[in-house]
Amino acid sequence: MNQPIIRLYPLPSGEHALQGLYLTQGLHELGRPGKPFVYSNFITSLDGRIAIASEDRATHQVPAAITNPRDWRLYQELAGQADLLITSGRFFRQAEIDEAQDVLPVGTQAAYADIREWRSRHGLPAQPDIAILSRSLAIPPESLEAYRDRRIMVITGNAADPKRVAQLRGEGVEVLFAGSGHGAEGGEMVARLADAGYRSLYAIAGPDVLHTLLEAGVLDRLYLTTTHQLLAGDAFDTFTRGKLLEPALGMQLSSLYLDTHAPEGASQWFCVFETRGA
Repeated sequence: MNQPIIRLYPLPSGEHALQGLYLTQGLHELGRPGKPFVYSNFITSLDGRIAIASEDRATHQVPAAITNPRDWRLYQELAGQADLLITSGRFFRQAEIDEAQDVLPVGTQAAYADIREWRSRHGLPAQPDIAILSRSLAIPPESLEAYRDRRIMVITGNAADPKRVAQLRGEGVEVLFAGSGHGAEGGEMVARLADAGYRSLYAIAGPDVLHTLLEAGVLDRLYLTTTHQLLAGDAFDTFTRGKLLEPALGMQLSSLYLDTHAPEGASQWFCVFETRGA
């Protein structure tokens, strides 16, 4: 982690330490009562793959070729500033069959001790709470056991299956309604979480959750790592999907860094985009 990265934008350009790049942004202070700061991140190949099919797995997986500890360090820094993580039922179904990418951050490894100390110094609990977006409510209760030291909420729509709602509540899981259909609506979800006192919401799920936030116009910032590798392949996910956004959502680049020390002999960009002048 000692090799520096190069700031390309904003000018002037120059070298910058990788460690602390995002942790110094104070994301937990950008939200205010009634209006949380909502952010997300993805890592993608140069040809837009965030997850690919694998013959030996039931679900799409983040390609091993693009995962690297330098990006993962920044992912942990983003998680370290969150009051709450927004994920999906899919993550917990993957965890149940041992196909989840990792446990939910913040990491407990020695490499992230400074992030844990940062949370403590800023009055944040050891780990952020968890909100699980789900239409089906097919969440294996056993997959939640590792996170019972945090507040866990399942957020769904008013038309969700009442039997599954009752089943989750019977397992001690909090279920909140935020939308008139089967799934949560992004604006109502953020409003409910604002009412609960959360100020920094970090969406770490896949393209469906990101589309939910984009469609509602509630995403403030997108962190995007682009590894300069071409993967190809016919079965893959990109970082958003869903019905066409009309009008298209314009984004403004706020910072761009070049990392020439990533593994696999490829460089990568660390980009930050603002969506509503946050």
